[in-house]
Amino acid sequence: MQDKIKIKIPLLKTLKSYPTKWLRRDVIAGVTVASVAVPQAIAYAQLAGVPIAMGLYATLIGMVVFAFFSTTRFVNVGPDAAMAALAGATVIPLAGGDIERAAALVVILSIFIGIICIIAVYSRLGFIAEFLSRPILLGYMSGLALAVIASQAPKIFGLPAPLQTNFFGSLNYILTNIANFNWEVIAFSGSILALGILLPMRFKRMPVALIILVGATLISMAIGFKNNGIPVLGNVPTGLPFPHLPAVKPLDLQNLVVPALAISVIGYANTIAIARSFAARKNDEVSPNQEFIGLGASNIASGLFGGIPVSASASRSAVNFDSNAKTQVSQIFGAATIAMSLLFLAPFLQYLPVSALAIIIILAAAKLFDYKELKAIWKAWHSEAILAIITVLGVTFLGIFQGLLLAVLLAIINLVRRTAFPQDAILEIASNGSFRDRSRPPKTQPIEGLLIYRFDAPLFFGNASYFRERVLNLINDNDTHVKWFLWDAETITSIDSTAAKMLEGLIADLKSRNITLAVARMKGTVRTTISHTSRLAGYLYRSPHFTSLGDAVQAYHDKYPVSAKKEVSSKTTKAKK
Repeated sequence: MQDKIKIKIPLLKTLKSYPTKWLRRDVIAGVTVASVAVPQAIAYAQLAGVPIAMGLYATLIGMVVFAFFSTTRFVNVGPDAAMAALAGATVIPLAGGDIERAAALVVILSIFIGIICIIAVYSRLGFIAEFLSRPILLGYMSGLALAVIASQAPKIFGLPAPLQTNFFGSLNYILTNIANFNWEVIAFSGSILALGILLPMRFKRMPVALIILVGATLISMAIGFKNNGIPVLGNVPTGLPFPHLPAVKPLDLQNLVVPALAISVIGYANTIAIARSFAARKNDEVSPNQEFIGLGASNIASGLFGGIPVSASASRSAVNFDSNAKTQVSQIFGAATIAMSLLFLAPFLQYLPVSALAIIIILAAAKLFDYKELKAIWKAWHSEAILAIITVLGVTFLGIFQGLLLAVLLAIINLVRRTAFPQDAILEIASNGSFRDRSRPPKTQPIEGLLIYRFDAPLFFGNASYFRERVLNLINDNDTHVKWFLWDAETITSIDSTAAKMLEGLIADLKSRNITLAVARMKGTVRTTISHTSRLAGYLYRSPHFTSLGDAVQAYHDKYPVSAKKEVSSKTTKAKK
């Protein structure tokens, strides 16, 4: 019987035994993370197509709630480029340019995402996120980066944000509006972009987004961008958020369910990957279920308090890690800093140029590319790198959600391909007496009349026919007549009814060719399954069974002594297990 999933609040346990000497490190880490989070929150709210205050609300609430539920001390939860882009791709087309409607829709979307996360935990569906393999997630994030950059590019040319959220829609919008470019905005944007690229090259730890936000706002106030035709944010609401639910139409609720499902999968996959990554560096423990609960609770709370969807942020988590945060308490201090920003920064933020905000988003999106990892995957696993590239192209050509659907479909196809056509091997004796795959070095020696075969996957309906076909082809193509077919069953972890039926036919076929089927190293669980299938059990139990390949080969030599192969026989004695 499966253990019940219980809701835990790790922060309470931390506070009970919290050493005061850690307070300084947690305060510094929290304030440092907040200095990065403020400009990102504002930028990602713009990316989602909603008022910028909603990004700050989500950051504040997300940090507080996740701090209570998370088992990891480094992960920072709040708006991030991927979640904001997905939220924008969902609500912007539905809102039709109405920012208030977009805000209402994004609130409901956040709540739906949170509810789905909680349901997934208690339904034990967290494994679904594991279907998004690292190469496919890498490809999806890279494609998403292109879409985000394209959606923000019009703003650095002084153009209004396009309604299209796909790469080519945004590109077409720019090319057809060249006559409407604002060259003052372009000059300003070019300077800010150059600063954003060059500063990190010289000063790796410098908070570039914060510098751009403060610097661009001060320049705007000094020159008077607001009165000179250069777009600025305008009115920004002041104060802390309070829980509320907006009124939306039933049809809107229906339209948000499927996107919420997709976004929750991406959000969880991203969060658990980041949590595991940073925990591994300090040998910390991570509970995937607890992180999933924390993510769900954070999204529900973010929605109730008027925020956008949240997920783990790799960049802010890295800042928290580098700041040597001791506990989740650092998130509470970060949230307090965000609250101060909401109370006192609003009059200042109204002068922030829209193009500067777009550049903050573009610089953040560019970090979603991971060329080094893609290159490493290409060197080791060509097929997986191709899946990543196809996913990039899918997001770029088809759109964000269509690309996500393609990514999931590719993940499933890849899984089916691996199980339907798994690795296998013909084993022969190496010079040291061990059994090795003959297709790999070192050089091996065949045993006349004996074919040793290993199939590296469970046997089920998806690969049963392939198994039979491989066995018969290998027998037909063998250089000498096969007397014994030795099945190394160590890697077979399970067998289903279709595979059992296939084995019955295969054994009968081998018998008609006067070939003996011998079995070595079959697992006890597989033996138990076979024992319930009377016909197959009868077939197999009449076949020779061995606990090691060495014993099986020795038995073959005892039955078919070959004087020319005595040296091989002596080697097999060493291989007994």
